[in-house]
Formats: sequence, C-alpha cells, structure tokens
Amino acid sequence: MRRGFDPDAAPKDLTFKQQISAAWAYHVKGVDQHTLAALYGVNQGRISAACKAVDVALKDPKATNAAPQEG
Repeated sequence: MRRGFDPDAAPKDLTFKQQISAAWAYHVKGVDQHTLAALYGVNQGRISAACKAVDVALKDPKATNAAPQEG
C-alpha cells in the first residue's frame, strides 16, 4: 500500500471562513501563501484568490457584495 497525499481526499476549495482566515494570516501575520496552502491542503492558487478577493473588498466595498445595505 502506498502512503502519501491522496488527491481525491483533498479539499477542492476553501470555505468562506477559511478564505478570510487565510487572507488575514497572509496580510496581517505575513504567512507565506505556499505555507497556508499546505496548512489548508489546497493549492497556492486558492490562497492567492482568497487574498486578492479580500484586497479588492477592502479597497472598494461597492465592487463586491460586502458593502453594507442602506435603508
């Protein structure tokens, strides 16, 4: 029997909470994206996308659904 990484058992995407946590760790704590990818068991592209989405939301809240609703 072969040991090691099982690609079928790996998560394919991050939850919203994981995306926020990963982006926080990257932007605030300075954790490298490849380190976060290894911790979450996803590829580095997923971490990069999460960090970019948070960046965009913080710079322009109107560009996303993150803006508070008026009224």
